[in-house]
Amino acid sequence: MTLALLLTAVTGAWATEKSETIPTTTSQEVYTGEHFKITTSNKQDGGLLVADFRYYAGGQVYFSVETLDGQNISKLDLQIGMIDDTSIDNLSLSSGTKSYDSNTKVLTITNVNAATLQITLTEGDQYGVVTISSVTYYYEESPSGPEVAWDAANKSGNFLMPGSDVVLTPIYAKAAAFATTGAEPEVKTLLPEAAEGVIAGTDASLIAEGTGIVAFAGTSAEVKQGTLMYAIGTSATQAPALTDFTATVPTAKNVADDGADVYVWYYIKGADTPDGQQATEENTFNDTEPACLTVTVLTNKFDIQFNAANANTIEAGKATVTVDGTAATVTEGKLEGVKMGSEVKVKANTGYKFRKVEVKKGGLLTLSVCGETIYYAEGETWAEAIQNHPTENQGWDIYDGDVNHENLGFLLQNDDWVPGTAKIDPNASYDSTGM
Repeated sequence: MTLALLLTAVTGAWATEKSETIPTTTSQEVYTGEHFKITTSNKQDGGLLVADFRYYAGGQVYFSVETLDGQNISKLDLQIGMIDDTSIDNLSLSSGTKSYDSNTKVLTITNVNAATLQITLTEGDQYGVVTISSVTYYYEESPSGPEVAWDAANKSGNFLMPGSDVVLTPIYAKAAAFATTGAEPEVKTLLPEAAEGVIAGTDASLIAEGTGIVAFAGTSAEVKQGTLMYAIGTSATQAPALTDFTATVPTAKNVADDGADVYVWYYIKGADTPDGQQATEENTFNDTEPACLTVTVLTNKFDIQFNAANANTIEAGKATVTVDGTAATVTEGKLEGVKMGSEVKVKANTGYKFRKVEVKKGGLLTLSVCGETIYYAEGETWAEAIQNHPTENQGWDIYDGDVNHENLGFLLQNDDWVPGTAKIDPNASYDSTGM
C-alpha cells in the first residue's frame, strides 16, 4: 500500500525554552500577556491576590494561569510576598510540584503538564497579607525552519538543509473509509458483502447490491474518499498482487460450470490530492488494507425431469433428445447436468406425435428476506413454503395469535402484515419490525 502525506514539516534546531513575565500590580481581575493570561478571584489595590488571612475559618483566595496557544505549562515562577513563609504550606495546586526559595521569595511550580493551572491559598494558623507581584511563564518554542516543496504527483518533497540540526515530521493522511448507515448504537458499515444465488458463467455480480460503498470526502456529496478495488484470489489468507486489482466489480462470468467458492479481495485506493490543491484531511486519503470475502457461486448445470403423461416414454424409444445438437441419454426419466443456456430438443420418432409439451422450473427458489432465506417453489404461498419444505425453512413459522389475521409475525409488506396465504413475490419489498 502507498502512504499519502498531508504535510512534511521541517524545523531547524530543537525546541528551546522561553519565558514571559506579567506584572500583577495594577489591580486587574484578568492579566493578559502574549502567551498566557491570569484570572484572579480576590485582590486588593497594589497587587494580585492580596489575601488577608484574618478571614473566618476556611477562607480561600485563588487564581488561574491559562496558556493562550494550547501548549502545556512548562514551569511558573511567582514573585510572592508573605507575612510568614510557613504560610506557603497552605497553598495548593490543581497539578504540578511547588518549591519555595525564602531568600529570593520566589515560588516555583514545575511538572504541571496542563494548559491551565489553578492555585489556591487557604487560611492557616497564621494570618496576614499574601502578595504576588509577577508571574513568569516558561514555554517551549520550535524555531521556524526550511519549507518543504511537495510534489503531489510524485508523492515526494525536498528542502534545503540549513546550518543546524533539523526535525523532519511527516504527517500521513488517514486511511479512506467505507460509508455507514443508521444511527448509534446500530451503525452499519457498508463493507462489500457476498451476493447470494449467483450462478456460474453469468454476468451476475459477486457483490451484493447496496454494499461496498465508499464514504464521501469531507463535506462533499459527490467526491469519494477513494476507489474500491477488487481482485479474485486463490485463497482467503494470501492477497493477490496490487497489479491484479481493478475498479471493475467481479462477476460469475469466468467461474467454472460446476460452481465454486470464490475469494474476492478488496481495498479502497485512497484519493490523491487534486491537481493544484494543497493536501488536507478532506482531500487526501491513504489506501486501506486488503480484505477478503468468500462468495459461493452455484453450478450452472441443472437436471431435466421427463414426466410422460402416458406410457409412450422417451426411454421406450418413442422420442429422442439432443443438447446443443448432441444426442443425450435419459435415464430413469432424468437428463442430468444440462448447462444453462443450452438448446434442448425433444423429437418424436416416426409414427409418434406430441400432443402437448409443458416445461416448468423445478427445484426450490430462494429469496433473502430481512437477512433470512426462504426456500419455495414457484407459485407457493408463504404457508405452503413453510409447510412443504420444513428442513430448508427451519425458523420460519406462521403467527396465529390473531385468529382474524394469521400472518408471519414480524414480516411486513407496504407497512401491512404479510399473511400466510399470500404468494411469495420475489420482486416485492419486504420489511421487518424485529425479525
